[in-house]
Amino acid sequence: MSQSDQHSHLVIQVVKALENRFPSMSFIADVQQKPGGPVPPLIDGFRPDVYASEDSNRSIVIAEAKTDGDLNNTHTNKQIECFLNYLERRKNGFFVLAVTGCRADSARTLMRFMRQVTYVTSTAITVFDGCDFWLLDSSNGATWDLS
Repeated sequence: MSQSDQHSHLVIQVVKALENRFPSMSFIADVQQKPGGPVPPLIDGFRPDVYASEDSNRSIVIAEAKTDGDLNNTHTNKQIECFLNYLERRKNGFFVLAVTGCRADSARTLMRFMRQVTYVTSTAITVFDGCDFWLLDSSNGATWDLS
């Protein structure tokens, strides 16, 4: 499976998991299954892999999928920072970093760091490891719980 095939598979996997978790929301993924289909909006110059909003309570979900070789770099850090800041301005956001299971520990470490540097207080931060969602504890930002 090529790097882009792995990425597409991970995006589709996280969309299915999010649809189960948030059945009232309509998710848009940056994986073109039909030419001319909708794509997520640009956010501060970056397009997330998955986006959904719910007008009734202004909830927004953003998910970003990262393959094993693409997790720890400046581009990824900047994307995540922009997405967290965007969600934080809206006060009812849910951010998901989707990775393969073998990168879940690295992803959780990265997200603890990103929470500190972006001063996130009202956005839920999760890591999806292909099977489960791990929620970063909002009170101390040091522990992860299955959610």
